[in-house]
Amino acid sequence: MGGRDTFIQPGRTVDDAERIFKSALQEVEETVKKREKARNIFISFHTEDEAQVNLLRSQAKDQKYDLEFRDYSVKEPFDEKWKTNCRERISLTSLTICMIGPNTAFREAVNWELEESYRQGKKVIGVRIYKDRNDPIPRPLKDHNAPVIDWDLNKISAILTNP
Repeated sequence: MGGRDTFIQPGRTVDDAERIFKSALQEVEETVKKREKARNIFISFHTEDEAQVNLLRSQAKDQKYDLEFRDYSVKEPFDEKWKTNCRERISLTSLTICMIGPNTAFREAVNWELEESYRQGKKVIGVRIYKDRNDPIPRPLKDHNAPVIDWDLNKISAILTNP
C-alpha cells in the first residue's frame, strides 16, 4: 500500500481523501500567512511613558490582534554605542511605532530613532497615548506625513497587517 491509498478509509473515495488533504493544506497555509503578518516592530517612546508601552505590548498578545511586539528598546546613554545598537535593532524590524506622550516630541533620542527608521525605509506611525490630549507630534512624523492615530488596538492592527 502507500501513496493515495493510505488516505482512503472504508466508505470514502479517493476524491474524499483529496478534499480532506486540500482542506488541511489550506488550513496550514492560512496559519502560516497569519504568522507572517505578525511583525517585528520597533517602538520609539520617551522613558517616562514606559508603563504605557508595556501595556500596549501586553494588549497586543491577545490572539484576536495577531500582533507581536518584540522589545528592541535600547536602555543605554544616548551616544554612538547606543546609536549603533539602535540602528541594528531597527534593521531587524519592519515598522516603527512612536508612542506619543506629553514630552515625546522633545526627546532627542526619539527623534533620532524616527529619522533612522525613515533612513532605513521603515514604515512609521504615531500612536497617541492619551486620546483626550493633543500632545505635540515629533518633528520627523510631521516632516514625513506619518499617520498619527489614537491608541486603539483595532486601528493599530489594521495598519500593521495592511502595509
